[in-house]
Amino acid sequence: MPAISVANPKGGAGKTTLAFVLACELARSGASVAVIDADPNAIIAGWGRKRGEQGKALPFQIIASPKESELIGLIDRLTPAHDFVLIDLEGTASRMTSRALARSHLVLIPFNLSPIDAELAANAVALIQEEAEALGRTIPFRLVRSRDNAAIETKTAKRIVSAIAAAELPLLPAGLVERAAYRDIFDFAATLEELNDGETSGLSAARRNALEVARAVVEAVQQETKR
Repeated sequence: MPAISVANPKGGAGKTTLAFVLACELARSGASVAVIDADPNAIIAGWGRKRGEQGKALPFQIIASPKESELIGLIDRLTPAHDFVLIDLEGTASRMTSRALARSHLVLIPFNLSPIDAELAANAVALIQEEAEALGRTIPFRLVRSRDNAAIETKTAKRIVSAIAAAELPLLPAGLVERAAYRDIFDFAATLEELNDGETSGLSAARRNALEVARAVVEAVQQETKR
C-alpha cells in the first residue's frame, strides 16, 4: 500500500504536524497506519512515548529514528502490511530523504504562505524532480498549504497561490489551517478525538479541517494510482 513522505527543507513549515494529523485521521477512519519518524527532533516518537507512560494505546505504529541504511528495507516491509505508511523526514536534503523519495508513492510538501517559504518549497520540488530523473520514473507530489489563516487570505497568499497555478505545480485542494488543537495534541499526548472543548478552542473546526486534508490526500493517492 502507499508510502507517503512529508518533506520540506525548511523547519517550521508544519511538516510533522501534517504527518501526525494525517496519520491520526487515517487511523480513525479504520486504516492500518505506520509512521516512520525520521526527523531528528522525533516529535511523533516522543508523543508515542508519552502516551505509553500515561497507559494510552497507540492509534498507529511508530518506528523511531531509522538508520539510513535500513530505510528502504523498512519501507518495503511496512507497505505490504499497512494501508498507509507515512514518513516524516528531516528538514534537510540528505541520503535519508533521497531513499525515502525513491520508495514514495506520493510526497507532500507543506509550506507557509510567505515568499521565503514558497521559494524553499520550490527547492523541495526541484529535489524531487532530480531524484525522479535519477530513478527514471515520476515521483508524484503535492504542495500543501500549511498554517493557513482560518479567517482571511492575504494578498501575499493570493499571489503565491496564483504563481503555483501559473507554474502548473500540483497543489492539494485542502490545506492545514492554524489551530490551537494542532498544538494541544502534542501537549496532551492526545488525538483530536480525545481532546475536549473545555481545554481546546476551535476543536470542531480542527476536526473538520483534518478530515478535509485526509480526504484530499487519499484522493491524490487514488489519482496517481490510476495514472
